[in-house]
Amino acid sequence: MIKRSDLFSIPFYKKSAFTGSDQGMRYRIERIDREEAAPLLKATYWPGPYAFAATPEEQKKSDTFPFTDEGIGLACDWLNERYTEESESFRKVHVK
Repeated sequence: MIKRSDLFSIPFYKKSAFTGSDQGMRYRIERIDREEAAPLLKATYWPGPYAFAATPEEQKKSDTFPFTDEGIGLACDWLNERYTEESESFRKVHVK
């Protein structure tokens, strides 16, 4: 389970994306800039073991959240919900 405390605060995401993994699920959280609109926080997950760039796009699933500390919490909750719903697919690649 990903804990909110495992993720950085908004100033980090202003400069860089964050990648992590949890029990076979890989994930990435990043800032998405938009023209004439506030930025968003985008969370993406995919089955491991490969990195973001080495994973086919069709294996990645994403959602967006407000670019706020609350949005980081929502992204964390969403990632944990996705893991719970799809845990079988992640367990296949998780090495204990």
